Amino acid sequence: MKNINTRYGILKGLSYMNYYADGSIKECRLDDLNKLESPYGLLMPKYEYGEARSKHIPSITFYSNGNLKKIYLEKQTEVKTPIGILPAEFITFYENGGIKRIFPLNGKITGYWSEEDEYNLAKQIEIDVSIGKLKEKVIAVHFYENGSIKSITFWNKNNIEINCPLGDVSVRIGISFYEDGKLKSFEPAKPTAVPTPIGTIVAYDTGAMGIHGDSNSVKFSSEGRVKSLITSTDTIEVINKEGEKKLYKPLLKQSVIDENFIEIVPLNIEFYEHKVKFTNDIHHKFPIEYSVDQCNFYIKSSPLKESSPCSSCTGY
Repeated sequence: MKNINTRYGILKGLSYMNYYADGSIKECRLDDLNKLESPYGLLMPKYEYGEARSKHIPSITFYSNGNLKKIYLEKQTEVKTPIGILPAEFITFYENGGIKRIFPLNGKITGYWSEEDEYNLAKQIEIDVSIGKLKEKVIAVHFYENGSIKSITFWNKNNIEINCPLGDVSVRIGISFYEDGKLKSFEPAKPTAVPTPIGTIVAYDTGAMGIHGDSNSVKFSSEGRVKSLITSTDTIEVINKEGEKKLYKPLLKQSVIDENFIEIVPLNIEFYEHKVKFTNDIHHKFPIEYSVDQCNFYIKSSPLKESSPCSSCTGY
């Protein structure tokens, strides 16, 4: 097996290699111990893949300029980051060399290794952000190129209390930030009353997937005003200055998982320039803008039912 010289040191024991068109290394898998010198500390790429939780992905991926793009570490390693030392098993980088995302764990969820097993390995880490000091188990921390935190993704089973422009709220999945550190969005852990320019609306997304915390149901402007939210419970009646009425509400569709159930298609509501618009994934492809000052808005909340039996699954 050939060796390859990189700006981080010589790689040996390569069992798989892929190259760019110019012949530079793109990605590789290792079978031997290697230690790479990096600005973030000494990094040991994955070389033993026999564990139940090992992912069968390349040990290292490079950009065409030779900088690291991704590295799968042999074991959890303390890594220097823009916010201090964090544990990592998998790291992605920007092309300029800065850390993009850091994952404290990187186990493969299978019948032999469950999410519960992976969660039990996770340790709480402390992170200082504009909304206070967090001490939580996290799936990933996402950075901007300037090194400030872009988002934090939490484990699905964790509900975290934070202070935001609305006051104290319970969040799940994730939170995101602007480059200056101000809170950009959060995912409500439960139906949460949110004051808006058209009245108080209950925010909650039954379809939130929990993949990452970059984009969430409740979004703020950089000044801390509510920019948009998603509701799974509220119906909004709009009456314009001509007296015309229009209803906007979450819709229903047949579940793609179980055809005997229907699920909610939440309603997305956006606020900008004294205007509001309503959209969802089924209808309202070309949403109408309404002037907040020239219309009346009446909001009705209903109890949350995330899924329900479907007798005929028609009329949704």
